[in-house]
This record gives sequence, structure tokens and C-alpha cells, in this order.
Amino acid sequence: MPNTLTDFNLASDKETNPKSKKPSSILYVDDEESNLRIFKSSFRRHYTIFTAVSGKEGLEILSKNDIQLVISDQKMPQMTGVEFLEKVTENFPNTVRIILTAYSDTEDIMRAINKCGIFRYLVKPWNKDEMLLTIDKALETYSLRIENRQLVKALKSANESLETKVKERTSELMASNKDLKRAKEQAEAATKTKEQFLSTMSHEIRTPLNAIIGMTHLLKNNNLEGEMAENVEILEFSAQNLLSLINSVLDISKMEAGKMAFEQAVFDLPALIQHTVEIFKARADEKNILLRSNIDKNIPSSLLGDSTRLSQILNNLIGNALKFTDEGTVTITVRLLCHKTEKVELLFAVSDTGIGISPEKINTIFEDFSQAAEDTSRKYGGTGLGLAITKQLVELQGGAINVMSTMMVGSTFSFQLGFQLGNVQSITANLPNTTNIKNLKGINVLVVEDNKVNQILVKKFLNNWEAKYQIAANGKIAVDLFSKNDFDVILMDLQMPVMDGYEAAHEIRLLENDSNKFTPIIALTASTLLNERERIVKVGMNDFLSKPFNPNELYQKIAQHSYKQLQRQLPQKNIEKGKLNYSYFKNLASTDKAFYIELLELSENDLTEFSRVLESTYLSDYEIQLASVHHKIRATLRLLDIKELEVQISQLRRILSKGSQISEIGQNIISIQESIETAILQIRKERK
Repeated sequence: MPNTLTDFNLASDKETNPKSKKPSSILYVDDEESNLRIFKSSFRRHYTIFTAVSGKEGLEILSKNDIQLVISDQKMPQMTGVEFLEKVTENFPNTVRIILTAYSDTEDIMRAINKCGIFRYLVKPWNKDEMLLTIDKALETYSLRIENRQLVKALKSANESLETKVKERTSELMASNKDLKRAKEQAEAATKTKEQFLSTMSHEIRTPLNAIIGMTHLLKNNNLEGEMAENVEILEFSAQNLLSLINSVLDISKMEAGKMAFEQAVFDLPALIQHTVEIFKARADEKNILLRSNIDKNIPSSLLGDSTRLSQILNNLIGNALKFTDEGTVTITVRLLCHKTEKVELLFAVSDTGIGISPEKINTIFEDFSQAAEDTSRKYGGTGLGLAITKQLVELQGGAINVMSTMMVGSTFSFQLGFQLGNVQSITANLPNTTNIKNLKGINVLVVEDNKVNQILVKKFLNNWEAKYQIAANGKIAVDLFSKNDFDVILMDLQMPVMDGYEAAHEIRLLENDSNKFTPIIALTASTLLNERERIVKVGMNDFLSKPFNPNELYQKIAQHSYKQLQRQLPQKNIEKGKLNYSYFKNLASTDKAFYIELLELSENDLTEFSRVLESTYLSDYEIQLASVHHKIRATLRLLDIKELEVQISQLRRILSKGSQISEIGQNIISIQESIETAILQIRKERK
């Protein structure tokens, strides 16, 4: 008799594990064909995509194909998204269901949740990264459902063939399962308690620390001199040390939980090294140590990787080198080991002429809370976490770290990391460079923060940047202010009395459902819960900033999310009448230039198709066909911000419905054709 369920042969089961199917199949239902094409282009590399323009067509596709996930728009003629998903629930219960809504009210959403058992609802227009994350989670849910069914079938088969022996072992298995369950629950409870404790302590420490660091920035801008300037430097140095200690403990916790994430973004390696050297230059000068860098000129300047984590590794190694060196030199070296078509392998080394490490201690320095000697902490400070974190950061990215040292001569820490080549002319570089704007004049910010000190701090920064603002002490006040005012950006604290930031963001997005507004929300959080970022995205927030934040980072976030408003402050030549706005497509494509070009081609095809129908005035159902194609290209007009053309088309449809003179209709058609031709020419120019 098999000892475990996995010993049974499940290969005969017709329902194979979804994880073995590559790629998974997704059905996207939307009556706007441009939306279908954008979705298919966005995710066809990851999944097999089926599309349908109606619920009826979607049900036909489901009946003929093995579909794991259905994503449906709510507002559709003949059959709404909720009605369609009700039929899917009845006939295809295992298929995971997601609904898209731009204008639905709460009743539609509640109906979808209660009757359709939807996995989630998303607000249109959707964000590619959020959609990809949602799809992955939905497919995991589908996989679990199928796996559970497989286990049930396996158990049933085993019960039929081995009923007698199974009965004999039932009591034993039940007792064993009970013990395992108890042990699992205890382990999960301990992990949750630890995570909650770290998050709470981090929040309680970071909140006042945010005020301390922020105030030091403000004080340093007052041209202080003498002892006062020195006191502020000491205050800033101490606050940064405390923040570094908190971050180190949290990094260790993330690594133990296996949830350390690495971002992939284009960065300039020489600029990163130069910035790192500048950070430590004052400390090196204070000890009369020469701090220098040596970068291989054959290394491409633009790389793709996690520049923040690379900086953290270098900061730890350079900080240690300066700490244990009293005279001489600290050198940062970067060499090219291997250069392939799309990837480079680099060797980083930090060398010093310091006290060195004894042979018996050199193999233990990368352990948690370990230092080279028992009195190291007393003499030089530190917790012994820096090198342990550094080693794990390197290894989690597929690299290796080594150390060579001679007592009283010096040490060299070196590590290897691979990076993809970055695109110097990445699409994101074409976005407006808002960081060069000297102020935020004309920007209206809603600051949602319950801490009085942090309120004062943010107000001082916004005043310095000439931004307008209103303060809300909790989420309920924020929702009320939002309903009565127009804001360009919302800074949202998460933990507040009365109504927290999550609920406030959700309420704000509901208020926007019946309008064309979509106000960027930036979460301000001092919490460190590992699922924090996912929760922020789920409630409709656009970005987040961890407390304590650097004022420059705060400025950059506000400028980044309000660049459209900032553009209006620029000279008139930068906001030509009729100029298309490609920002949504650029953000959607990120650094994928081929995908960006494809989006432009789809938009050009939409406009060309509309122009063709526009000329077909001889058709008996001309007005109906025009309305149908207009409905299809509305998404394109909205995403490219072609407002004038939208007004012209709506005006033509009103004229047709009134039965106006042919001459008046003809003049409008000519005017629309000219606008379409102008838009197409702009798109073609952008594609080059």
C-alpha cells in the first residue's frame, strides 16, 4: 500500500495540473475592439488569449476551449458583464472570473461579488502591472481549485480500492493530521506575530523619525553656520544611523520569509558609482582617507537591474571599509568579466588599507550579528548585520561574494553580478522631465495625515515648492474634501483613526466611477508588512513612499504623478493645440519599444477604419455604422487625449439625428477627416 497520496498514479486523470500547461488560457470580453487588441498585445507573450465582443460569443468560446480565467467588461449591449458572468458561474464553475468597470455603481459590483463569485473587480483604464499581478493571482487560484479536485479524485479512487486498509489507518492519520495542523497553526501564528510586531515597532519608530529627518532637511536649507550647523549634521547622521538599523532588521526578516523582491529598471552605472562616492566623501575627508573609484571603460553605462539594492551592497561594503581604515585608501573597482549580446557579467571590489581580518574569523563575518572580534562593536559600533545582508542580497541575485584580508594590511571584498543591457533611449526617457521644474506652482495637493508633526512638515515642503494644498486629519475628511474639490495628487497616510487610508482610497475611486477623473494617490506608509504594496494596489492607489521619506523623493513622486498639470505651466509651444498625448501608452509599454510601436499602429488602424466609414455616406444604415465605429474608437480617442476630434464626431452624430442639410453634414465630414489625417500623421511621426 502506498505510504502517501503522492504515491498514487494520477497520470490517468484527464485533468492535468494547470501549472504544466504553458501558456494558460484567458478569455477577455469587451465590446470595444481597441481594448481587446490592447489586452491581447499586452499579454499574448505570457498567455493564450481569446477575445470576444459580447457575452454570447464569450460563452461559445468557453464551450469549445479550456479557459482558466475570464475577464469581462461590465457595460456591454444585450448582455452586461454581470449577466455574462452569472452564466459562466453556472456552466463553468471552475473558471476564475474578473470584472472590469469604469462607470458601474456599487449595486453592480455587489451583484458580481454575491452572484458571480468574482475573484476581483478592476477599474478601467487598467494598469498593465496591476493587471499582470491580478492575472497571476487568479491563475494561482484556478490551479489550487484543480489540484483540490485531483486530490479528491485520488482519495476516492484509493478509498474504493483500499477501503479496508484505509479504515484501519483512519484514526492514526486523523491524529497525525491534527498534530501537523496544530504545529502549522502555531508556526503561522508565530510568524504572523513576529511580522506584526516588526511592523508595529517600525511604524512607531519611523513616524517620529520622519519628522526628525524632515526637519533636519529644512534646517540645512537655512544656511546655518558654526556650532548650529554642526549640531544639525550630528542630528542627521544619528537619524540616518537609526534608520539604517531599522532597515537592516527588516531586510533580515524579509529574507527569512523568502519575500525579498528585486526590481528591474534601467540605471546609469557610472552615475550610481559617482553618487555613492559623493555620499561617503565627507566621512573619508574627515579621516583623511583617499576615496577613489576605478570603472572599466568597456562597461555599458546603461544597465537593467535593481540599482537600489546594488547601492545598498556598495554602501555596506564602503561604510565598513571606511570604519575599519584609519589611514590610506579605499578603492571601488568595477571590471567587465563577460559581455554577451544582451547581458554583462561584472566584478565589483571594495579594497581598503585598514586593520584586516584574522584568518580564524574570516569565515564567520557573513553570519548574522557576527563581527571580526569581540570588542569590534565597542570600538567601532555596528550590529554585525551589514555583511550578512550584503551576502544574501548578492546571492539572491545569482551572484557570489568573497573576501581576502591580511591583518594590519587591508581587506578586499568582491562580488560578481550579472545585468541585462538597458536601452539608453528607453521610452520612459521621453516622458516630461518634471524633476527639472523648479516648483510645483499650480499643483493642488490633498494631504491626508493624522500626525500633527508630519502635517507641519509636509506643509513646509509644499509651501517651499509653491504648491496649493489642503489637510485632512483622517480618511473620512479626505473623502468629503475630494467630493467638493479638484486635486492633482493625493498624499495618503495608511494608518489613521475614523477611516484609514485603504478605505479612503477605495471610497475616492468609487466617487470617480461616474466621472472622467482619475486622481493619482501616493501612499505614505511607515508600516513594513510584506503584503503592504499588494494591498495598496488593490484599493486603487498608484504609488507609495516609505516613511521616513527624503524631501527630494517626495517632490519627485508628486512631480511624476502631476506632470500633465505641470506641462500646462510650460510655454505655449509645448502644448500645441491638437497635439496627441502618448503618456498612457508609454507608461503601459514601459521600456518595451516594440510594444509601444504596436499600440501606435493599432491606434492608427482604428482612425483609418473610422475615416473609411466616414466616407460611406451612400449606405442606408450610415448613421448606425458611424455610431458603431465611433463606439469602438472611443478608447483610442480618450487614451490619446484627442478631445477636439471627439467633439467633432459627437457634433456630426447630432446633426445626422436631426436630419440636417447635406451641405452642413458634408462640411462636418471634411473637418473630421482633416483632424483624423492630422492625428494619423502625428502617430506615424511618433513611430519613427
